This record gives sequence, structure tokens and C-alpha cells, in this order.
Amino acid sequence: MDSLPRRQPDEPADSDLSGGGRTACDRCRGDDAKALSRPEASTDVRGMLWVAGAFVICPCHLPLTLWAFAALLAGTTAGTLLRGHLVLAGALVTIVWSAATWHGFRLMRSAQR
Repeated sequence: MDSLPRRQPDEPADSDLSGGGRTACDRCRGDDAKALSRPEASTDVRGMLWVAGAFVICPCHLPLTLWAFAALLAGTTAGTLLRGHLVLAGALVTIVWSAATWHGFRLMRSAQR
């Protein structure tokens, strides 16, 4: 695969493809490409957002959550299923809450390492 020639003389050479005649930039050469990964701070913020989002669907808010879902899905097949299977819907909300909380804490823990 040949890379395209530079259009302007001051355009950075950022391709390390063989036969391209262009060399890789200093940031992407070899093992340095790992430095381009997401910073830990954004991982920590994402973890907090996951936990905050999980708090909204917390099982202690289950009556409000089920009411909101029933109101949003009123008149649809999903609304009918929700109204007919409240225990199953409650169990599903609890599973989603625990998975979101676990994922948020895992992201925050990985940011601390």
C-alpha cells in the first residue's frame, strides 16, 4: 500500500507504511504509540459518570423508575410487557444497576493504578 505524497512541503510526515517514502512522526514510532492512549483522569471521570448514572436507576428508586418507564412506554408493546411483568422488570433494573455500578467502580479503580 503506497501512501500519498505530501501536498505541501511543510506537511508533517506521519505515515510509517512500507514503500511510502514517508517516515513516522516521533509520537507514533514503535513503543511510543502507547503514550497516545486515554489519560487516567478521563477514565476516572467516566467511572464517576457510570456510578452517577447507576444511581438514577438504583433499586431504592424502583417505584419511580418503573413508573417513569411505564409512562415513557405507554401504548407500546414494551409498555404492555412492563406492566404485565413488574417483578421481572424490577429484577432487570436491579441487574442493570449492579452492572453499571460495578463497571463505574472498575473504571475508577483502574484510573488509580
